[in-house]
Amino acid sequence: MPEPKVYPKGFKFFPPRSNAPSFVKGALCVNPNEFFTWLKANPSYLTDYKGDKQITFDILDGKDGLYATVNTYKPQPGAAKTTPAPLPAVDDLPF
Repeated sequence: MPEPKVYPKGFKFFPPRSNAPSFVKGALCVNPNEFFTWLKANPSYLTDYKGDKQITFDILDGKDGLYATVNTYKPQPGAAKTTPAPLPAVDDLPF
């Protein structure tokens, strides 16, 4: 059964302006006080990355527009780590 979605506090997403270029997908506003209060109350969502603490979000597109959820994925202890496929050489790119 999938874990319930975790919604961080202090984030607001807005659609792009009507005259924005096509590569602009929207805007994100972060209220630091609200976010850090939420994060202090939910430290279990912090993960260790090369000695630093971080939190990862998934940006999703829903019926009311973009929103963020906390990525709660945790690798199983002892699970084999996958290595991403190497990127193609510059000469192999199709453009």
